[in-house]
Amino acid sequence: MNPSYYFTEFMRYLKTAKSAVISSTIVIALAVLLLGIYLTISINSVKLLKLIRDKVEIDAYLHDSIQPGDVSKLTTSIKTIGGVKNVTFVSKEEAAKIFAQEFGQDILEVFDYNPLPSSLKINLYDEYKTIERIEKIKQELQKNPEIADIVYAQKNLEIIERNSQSLVFLNLSLLIIITFSSVFLIGNTIRLMIVAKKDTIEIMKLIGATKETIRTPFIMEGFFQGLVGSLLAVILLQIFLGYFYATYTNNDFNFSIMDTKFLILLVIFGTILGTLGSAISIRRFLKIA
Repeated sequence: MNPSYYFTEFMRYLKTAKSAVISSTIVIALAVLLLGIYLTISINSVKLLKLIRDKVEIDAYLHDSIQPGDVSKLTTSIKTIGGVKNVTFVSKEEAAKIFAQEFGQDILEVFDYNPLPSSLKINLYDEYKTIERIEKIKQELQKNPEIADIVYAQKNLEIIERNSQSLVFLNLSLLIIITFSSVFLIGNTIRLMIVAKKDTIEIMKLIGATKETIRTPFIMEGFFQGLVGSLLAVILLQIFLGYFYATYTNNDFNFSIMDTKFLILLVIFGTILGTLGSAISIRRFLKIA
């Protein structure tokens, strides 16, 4: 069959069922938009948990009586503990500067002296940033008499450990639900569109048209709807995410907008949905008919 015939039939289908085509395109656009929003939330939620985990470190506060030589020996000793990535000494003067940066006030304006102790900031490897492993490291640190107190962001770790597994399960469940719902809605919408053209299909069968001749323009129509719908979804997604990025991004957390590769994959996904939905629906209709 001449390709120009398929193109002519495809254009005729579009003209004779504009409302159905628009409805199918909107359904595809909504499905792709929903998937894009889901992926964005999923990526940024994982990124947020990682940001919280990256900030977890142990602060070992030292006695004021500790000598510089003892600090060096203590630092070397702590570096030998399993899981310790690096150790940074923070003097009383540096602690006062940090206080001023965080609270906007000099500690000497509050007290007549600097009450802040010197400390060691102990950074750990990511796999050791769990409550169980940090507690073991804490027990090792407590063996050093030069250390007065040991503090770490236990509440942050509790949030991570409580939500990490739940987040993975939730993301997987939502992905499955969104995918199957999208396929069902798109397939059902396209099926209704094909049913609306049953008279045309019956006429084509009566004049001897093959199943391929009947099916191809519908598949082309599904491809067109999927492409247009997914492009529309990507445009809306970029507008929405651009606004969200400008409104909610701060210095601590940069909201990630999906890059070009992700957007192209969304367009491909939407196009495949439209094409497959149309192909499956017309195939089932021809079998029934």
